[in-house]
Amino acid sequence: MSTLESVTTLAELLNQIGAKYRVFDLGRRVSKLSTEQFQQFELANQAYPYPFQRQALLGLIFWLPADTERQYVWFLRFPLDEQGLLIQASRDEFLVMLLERVGASMLAAAQGGKLEGVLQDSPFVFSPRDDKMAAFHAQARATLKLPASSHYTTALQYFTTQDTTLEWQNLAMQGVADVAIRLDDDKHCQGLIKRLPSLPMQPLQMLCSFLEHARPPVRLVEQLAQLIDLELQQSAPEITRLTAFLRAISNSDAMGLIEHAVQAVLKHPCSVDVEILAVISGRLWPILKLPDLCQLYVEQLAVNSAGQAGFSHLLADLMFLPDMREPVMQALRNPQRSAALTVAVGQMFGHSA
Repeated sequence: MSTLESVTTLAELLNQIGAKYRVFDLGRRVSKLSTEQFQQFELANQAYPYPFQRQALLGLIFWLPADTERQYVWFLRFPLDEQGLLIQASRDEFLVMLLERVGASMLAAAQGGKLEGVLQDSPFVFSPRDDKMAAFHAQARATLKLPASSHYTTALQYFTTQDTTLEWQNLAMQGVADVAIRLDDDKHCQGLIKRLPSLPMQPLQMLCSFLEHARPPVRLVEQLAQLIDLELQQSAPEITRLTAFLRAISNSDAMGLIEHAVQAVLKHPCSVDVEILAVISGRLWPILKLPDLCQLYVEQLAVNSAGQAGFSHLLADLMFLPDMREPVMQALRNPQRSAALTVAVGQMFGHSA
């Protein structure tokens, strides 16, 4: 086995020791990154696809082919520059520290069981929130074709049947995360569709918060879109329900349904609520590449419930996302923009727009 002195990236390190690995983003949602995405990001050839607070938050799971029963998981965070590219000096610093702690051969360290604590006190390591951890484990186990957690069966029964003996207070977060990730069974999906309208608020919120990390079936997205429409028809739509439904559909490929839902929400007066606007830009931002929706969004943002602070914060975050700066700037420069938007832009950028 050759030494690792010439290693310059994490991908090279893992490849050199013969490890298999998967990489997940843990910023806005838990999403799989392809090997190509990860390698190009490490080389600073492309911007990080899901920046969060100007950082890349990564969940890295790897294992050695000779010991597939044992996986290692690292949660790493690296700063990004103004273009969303990796600040490579930070990754280099992490590699130096890692190699100092494991010695010349990471393979020997892995075989000797010395990898568990090597990252303690590193500034590049973080601990995900409990909900992100549950979503990560659900996705990782499904990706590696491992069984769901022991909490899955009870949660599945609660969300897909009309069993009145089950109480949501007894559900484990990990079980709910597993249900959201494993909705590929038609019977289970249909059961959830029937159950959704009658779910109490707390388990509904929990399930929706995990569906945003999944790829929900189109039939389920159709039902969620209908529930959004029904909520908007109420005399006083419940913001908590709307944000939950929006989060649940946010990672779907059904762009037509998403476009309809977001447009309906943004045309409703309730969309000035900063929580709704934060979910749209933080989770559903790809749909804002559509000029009409982007214009609607920035107009509502200009009169949002959190004032100028809300406008500046959400707009700055949105413009940092890949491919979003241009559509946002076009909307801000629209000669037909409202007076409120003109004032908000002027205050944010320190000049009269």
